[in-house]
Amino acid sequence: MTDDLVMDTCLLAGETMLKNGGETYRAEETMALIAKAAGMESVNSSVTPTSIILSYRCGDRDHTRMIRIYDRTFDLNKVTLINEVSRQYVSGKITLLQSYQRLREIDQKRPLYPVWLQHTAAGLASGSFAILIGGDLYDFIPTAIAGTLVNIGATLIPSFLQVKFFAEFLAGFIGGLFVLLSFVLIPSLHFNSMIISAMLPLFPGVAVTNSLRDLMAGDLMAGMARGVEAMLTALSVAVATVIIISFLR
Repeated sequence: MTDDLVMDTCLLAGETMLKNGGETYRAEETMALIAKAAGMESVNSSVTPTSIILSYRCGDRDHTRMIRIYDRTFDLNKVTLINEVSRQYVSGKITLLQSYQRLREIDQKRPLYPVWLQHTAAGLASGSFAILIGGDLYDFIPTAIAGTLVNIGATLIPSFLQVKFFAEFLAGFIGGLFVLLSFVLIPSLHFNSMIISAMLPLFPGVAVTNSLRDLMAGDLMAGMARGVEAMLTALSVAVATVIIISFLR
């Protein structure tokens, strides 16, 4: 076992967690458990949604490394798998090298659900929500299509634009345009229910939840950062919605 392998394993576990929607405190706890189980002392970490700094002492030498995190998504299945690997290593069921190899496999693992199924689920959720908040069955299909377009846009547009919030604005705007077109063609539809429900795939529910959990865990900086990110996402959705509504005047 080398010091580099311990550092690589800890950082890979923390990075993969953060990239897939894991909480900040969970990433810190996982890295600390792995490092201490490997015999490291004075383990400390500083984690934000976009960076990780890890340090520990091995013998008479201090080791510190920092990594940046650029791409983030939500795949809580990977977070669960990482938790299982860390528990198995801490309990002595697998070696450090085996832990690292399994973490690499998890990081490169495809999402549990294919992309087409994610888009379909987003559309069905949007259409169902439109009925739930006062629409009728006639609102379901156009709202489901709009929600699907929003989710597709939120997935594809960031690969062309580096500004996350502008990409979310465009995705919401595209879905809102489809809702507006449907309402113009069929005036009997419930526009308010449709426009709200079409934006459902962009609502930052997980980001808000993680922000509150980080704040309650004492990670004030990470919690505030996630909260601001959620607010900016909500602002992007609100601006796109307001622009679409202004076209009705």
